[in-house]
Amino acid sequence: MMSPSLAARIENLKVHFKIRRGMSPFKPAQVLRAVDGISLEIREGEILGLVGESGCGKSTLGRAILRLIPATGGAVEINGKDFLSLDPKALRAARPMVQMVFQDPYASLDPRMTIFETLAEPLRTHTKLSGAELRKKIEETMESVGLPRK
Repeated sequence: MMSPSLAARIENLKVHFKIRRGMSPFKPAQVLRAVDGISLEIREGEILGLVGESGCGKSTLGRAILRLIPATGGAVEINGKDFLSLDPKALRAARPMVQMVFQDPYASLDPRMTIFETLAEPLRTHTKLSGAELRKKIEETMESVGLPRK
């Protein structure tokens, strides 16, 4: 039996921010190492959940992977594409391969939407599924994670 193929590889990813302490222009900027050398691999079909205390770099890591903020160093390869070197058009086309739910659930999930509507929204945006195909895909997904189809 073949092992699942590699979907994402993050190697030595770094995100450093220059910060100033005080108002003196003569003091050199200090560096905040928000993400400092993270490496991980995700195989096809796997789901990664990052857990850690507030301020430890979880959201910064996700934002750097998606290139919502610039990485200071390292490599991000998703489905064979070097995410850190994609031009804006190619990046826009590749981003739907990756999803991130930010740690503030009230900013990430609309409490006025049902689970079905929440799952349907990105599928309507990024696929051409018909109404019946969309419903079937969402119901299968809900069932696969133990949620009722309703």
